[in-house]
Amino acid sequence: MYKIIDDNSIEKIGVCIIPRDELNKDYQQFVADVVGIGTTCVEGADKVVTTPYNIARAVEYPSWQEQQDMQYWDAMNGTTTWKDKITEIKNKYAKSQVGVNTIADLPDWVVGLST
Repeated sequence: MYKIIDDNSIEKIGVCIIPRDELNKDYQQFVADVVGIGTTCVEGADKVVTTPYNIARAVEYPSWQEQQDMQYWDAMNGTTTWKDKITEIKNKYAKSQVGVNTIADLPDWVVGLST
């Protein structure tokens, strides 16, 4: 129903942008909704999170033991399982990767309205 834009504005999703102003009737309705419904009617602001590629890759790489096992069986069977897996992860988390959008926690001033 509502989405936080920044510390000074709220979006009534698909309807309008509401300034954080006690005299604004839409803001007064926002406060009444948060008090009455709770914070479930509010979504945090969008934020961009960038995980360095080396950390993102490290989480997904198979363990050293699994990698050595893949390499052994690739050598025995003439396959490229290990190389394919590593390439897949490197392509997924390129060195030039950009941030990922996520939703921030609600600011304290919104949480405080519902308590």
